[in-house]
Amino acid sequence: MIYNIMEKELLNIYFQPILSVKSSRVVGVEALMRAYDENGDMLSPVFVFEQAKKEGLSFEFDKFVRKKSLQAFSKLYHSQNNLLLFLNFESHLLNMKVDFKDFDFCLLAHELKIPPKNIVLEIKENEINDIKNLQEFCNYFKSLGYIIALDDFGSGNSNFDRISTVKPQIVKIDRSLIYNLHNNFINKEILKSIANMCFKIGALVLAEGVESEEEILKSLKLDIDLFQGFWFAKPKSEAFDQKMLQEKLFDIGLKHTQNVKDLIHRKEKLIEDARDYTQDIISFIQKTSLQEDLMQFLESNLHVEAIYVLDAQNGVQKGDTFIAKETNEFFTPAKDGDSHFIKEYFYITKESKRGSFLSQKYISRASGKMCRTYAQRFMHETKEYIVCIDLKEGHFS
Repeated sequence: MIYNIMEKELLNIYFQPILSVKSSRVVGVEALMRAYDENGDMLSPVFVFEQAKKEGLSFEFDKFVRKKSLQAFSKLYHSQNNLLLFLNFESHLLNMKVDFKDFDFCLLAHELKIPPKNIVLEIKENEINDIKNLQEFCNYFKSLGYIIALDDFGSGNSNFDRISTVKPQIVKIDRSLIYNLHNNFINKEILKSIANMCFKIGALVLAEGVESEEEILKSLKLDIDLFQGFWFAKPKSEAFDQKMLQEKLFDIGLKHTQNVKDLIHRKEKLIEDARDYTQDIISFIQKTSLQEDLMQFLESNLHVEAIYVLDAQNGVQKGDTFIAKETNEFFTPAKDGDSHFIKEYFYITKESKRGSFLSQKYISRASGKMCRTYAQRFMHETKEYIVCIDLKEGHFS
């Protein structure tokens, strides 16, 4: 079957665009194989590659598909020479001891006048058991000027340590992590961790399989800028509708910009509200004492989960935490005499010229829920203190 497909060239190469929202342009295309039987019916790519493996033709068919991909891409490249070709190959072949020169596409790329810097080699690292061979393969082709991308990262048995081992220039995040991202806190945090790791080693992150505007906007919020998926365009054998792609890029760019502006406004409003609220608490303490019951302030503001006061010199808590709900044994509020010395909201507030600080989101030790802490320095009698309020997750983005 596979030999017949190659001999009669019963396949087409489709391209799906890869876009940068912040640059508002198509940066590349991924080459995708579409094979047919002799009746003209399309065959599943997964089935075809599995069949090639069964027939012992994986290596030959893989080379054949790459050849057709390069030839098809040549027309696109010579009309837009900054375009990248994302080129797949059967990654499981790296479990075999093969000479990298036998992959045999460098010469064709040279003949077609497509430079290595315009070709991205996509590797499914979870299919490769031979880590040493994987690393040597990546180093070899990077030395020739090719770009290395880890494909479908986050699926199956993907290993975080392979990002640091391979040091790819691009990491393509699997659709399973992108799907419904805006409603999936766990996937968002996993993606955030992957993205942060990639940025630290200088790798770009590409979100694969985006199918909704919300998935793209949430990814942009995590500083991911490269996208591929049906929301922009399905794979096609003919040229893309550039006008349509530009309109989509412009539209999503506007919405992202507005989201950033809204977020800044919400944060400013949050700080303003927290400042006013803590000032009421401070005024109350200054008229009474540090030992006064502050539960009335929690009862009057549903957005605040806890209130506590620290010694501004050493971070030791003065009095117990006033908390809006009962907690279980695992999550217990800090008590009188507990130290907050190494906590960000203490030492930044202590050193800040403004004398205040709004923390990033974190899991509260008092309740086990996400919160932010707003801290404000103040004087009581002749000593300096810091009042802290924990804001519930629903009060911030």
